Amino acid sequence: MKNFTISKKITLLSLLFTIVIMGVGYFILNNYKNNLTEDVYVELEKDLQNLAINRIKNKFNVGISNAISIANDQSIKQALIDNNRELAIKSLANLSLNMKNNTPFKNIKVHIHTKDNHSFLRSWKLDKFGDDLSSFRKSVVSVNKNLKSINTFEVGKAGLSIRSVVPIINEQNNEHLGSLEFMQGINSVAKAFDKNKDAFLLLMDKSLLVSKVPDDKIFLNKYVISQKFINKDFLNDAKQIDLQKFLNDKIYITSKYVYTYTQIKDFEGNVVGIALIARLHEIVNMTINQVTYIIFVSLLILFISLLINVVLSLINMKKNIITPIKNLKEAIDNIRKGSNLDAKHIEVKNNDEIGDVVKSFNSYLDSIEEGIQKDREVIDEARVVMEKVNAGLFNDNIKKEASSKQVTLLIHVINDMIEKMGNNLSILSDTFIELSHAKYNVEVPTIKGVTGILASLLSGVKVTQSTISEVMALIDDANIKLSKSSSELSTASTKLSESSNLQAAQLEETAAAIEEITSTIFQSSENAQKMSVYTNDVIKSNEEGKKLANLTVNAMTKLNEEVISINEAIGVIDQIAFQTNILSLNAAVEAATAGEAGKGFAVVAQEVRNLASRSAQAAQEIKAIVENATLKAQEGKEVTDKMLNGYNHLDETINITIELIKEVADAAKEQQTAISQINDTVNNLDKATQENASLSTTISTMAQNTKFLVKNLSNAINNTSYNEESKKRISNPQMIFSLNKLKSDHIIFKNNSFAKCKLGNKFSVKHYHECDLGKWIKANDNETFAQTPQWQELKTLHKKVHEEVQKVVDLFAEGKSNEELLNQTQVVESNIIKVFEILDKIKEV
Repeated sequence: MKNFTISKKITLLSLLFTIVIMGVGYFILNNYKNNLTEDVYVELEKDLQNLAINRIKNKFNVGISNAISIANDQSIKQALIDNNRELAIKSLANLSLNMKNNTPFKNIKVHIHTKDNHSFLRSWKLDKFGDDLSSFRKSVVSVNKNLKSINTFEVGKAGLSIRSVVPIINEQNNEHLGSLEFMQGINSVAKAFDKNKDAFLLLMDKSLLVSKVPDDKIFLNKYVISQKFINKDFLNDAKQIDLQKFLNDKIYITSKYVYTYTQIKDFEGNVVGIALIARLHEIVNMTINQVTYIIFVSLLILFISLLINVVLSLINMKKNIITPIKNLKEAIDNIRKGSNLDAKHIEVKNNDEIGDVVKSFNSYLDSIEEGIQKDREVIDEARVVMEKVNAGLFNDNIKKEASSKQVTLLIHVINDMIEKMGNNLSILSDTFIELSHAKYNVEVPTIKGVTGILASLLSGVKVTQSTISEVMALIDDANIKLSKSSSELSTASTKLSESSNLQAAQLEETAAAIEEITSTIFQSSENAQKMSVYTNDVIKSNEEGKKLANLTVNAMTKLNEEVISINEAIGVIDQIAFQTNILSLNAAVEAATAGEAGKGFAVVAQEVRNLASRSAQAAQEIKAIVENATLKAQEGKEVTDKMLNGYNHLDETINITIELIKEVADAAKEQQTAISQINDTVNNLDKATQENASLSTTISTMAQNTKFLVKNLSNAINNTSYNEESKKRISNPQMIFSLNKLKSDHIIFKNNSFAKCKLGNKFSVKHYHECDLGKWIKANDNETFAQTPQWQELKTLHKKVHEEVQKVVDLFAEGKSNEELLNQTQVVESNIIKVFEILDKIKEV
């Protein structure tokens, strides 16, 4: 190489450079292909996992919404209060029919539990209830204990399912009645994946299985399939997975699918299974194959281009460069060897291009030093000015002129930027100062030609002003209502006065009742004295009655004994008569059936005669006893006559006593009634007195607090000014904050999209259905206010904002001119403002 000519060296170096470039190009492009392949799989993993998580999350959101809605049904609550399962069954049937007609849910599964964790009603199995769920339903136990909703995957007999469990509360007394569970499968998620030619399989850890399942539900002997919808081709391919390797690497590739997974956890954070997700291998490889083809074509084009370039360069170099360079070299060598060493110039020997180069080079040597000095001074001044700008001072600019047009143009651009930025920030500062003076109706100026962050600042100020103005309108409206409450407090004071008058009237009634009681007690005392006089006669008569009673008792005792004997004798006679009748009946039967063999009848006849004899004897005994009883009865009669005379007198005495006792009882009854009246009246007075005292204290405190609050609010409102149009937008306070947040979210969406814009970076901005405003529009599309022209205009403008932002991204990526780019951003800013204005109109609607 050392002895080669420049031509040979350049030729050799060009060939070596071509080979090296080809090698490097192949290495770089192949490495890029490998990295891209790896990135494709990484992005695929993230995409499939996020897709699965989002779709499962949507199921969770639907589940908890339906659970809360059903739990708030008054019939369900009343059924739990009354323990009325029939009412609950009827209510769930109506809810199920309504959801079947108006939602995608055709067969809902709802489980209602009591507050002590027992099953109250299963919508799919009405005859099974009352079982204790505490041992295996942790979510139900947690909700009934903490009264906080749970939205989770939970293990069941058939595998995993989504359980949305919420407490059931009686709002009237804040009583915990029980809990409600809305159950969902995961089939809709699997179908959605299958519709997009992807695959999804929910797998539960086999170790958590609580009952036996069919063998076709077991996956690789480690998991249980927890969904009904299954793509058979996908399942057969999935069974070829090396499970341990797959779980470690999180991605697995077969000839048909590329697999990944995401863990499934319950509400306690325990891993209960995985969601297996896959995409067709041919779809994934499509991008990789395209890149491989492009790399091959690029290498071929690069090789041909380099080869042609080397040949042409060598020819041109030899003819137009090497020869003049040789001449220039000789000239430079002559200058170097010459005696003129006091200047930095090269002597011009040729009038060709090389000579011109030498002249230009000499001129450049002269001007470069001067230009460097002037540019150095401008740069120093620019540094000083930019330090002021960075600190927030925009009152200075760059005054010195540069040597080159490019630097001069840059200086003009910087000065123009400082001036415009200072003016724009001054406008923003003045607006903020007005807001700090509580002038919330100040008009936020529109700055023409501003976009990006500055436009976002202006939009943010407008959103802030709108929020504050609407909040002030809400406070003003509340203050008016507080003033009305003062009148209600006055009414309460009047009622308190009426209550006091009622107390005075009740006291008068109490005094009258006490006087009646005094009179009754006096009369009762007189009657008691009369009763004491008659008491002696009653005692004497009672003593004589006792003697006669004793005689009567003795006589009657003997008579009783005789009567008992008679009863016994009569019992014997009855028995004999009964047996005689039976024997006679038997004899008649035997006589009819025995024929010649009638010897047994003699025995029966003898027994009949014996019984007859005993009956006769008993009759004689009865006769004697009866005679004796007659004598005793006569004696008893005489004694009874005497006793009757004694008791006649006693009866008169007792009658008088009874009359007196009746009078005393009547008096006591009157006393009791009066005392009860006194007691009730006193109790009512005591209760009314306490309530009046409490009411008086409460009303006094309320009046003072209300008066102070109204005064403070009035002062605050009087010292502010807000847009009167805001009063039209405060009927729904929650919408004030939610819609203004949606405005701010759209500013953030625009800022984030613009921040990622750069040359060659093409990407898709968030779809207008995926942003928060888009989700809100979709969620409220069936509301009454959505059936208006303003709503249709909002949907059109919102979609247009996303489309115009996408155009800005594309213009950046394609490197379009600033004029075209800024015009497009102005369209975006204009449409965002229109969206804000239409949102305010919708709040008014």
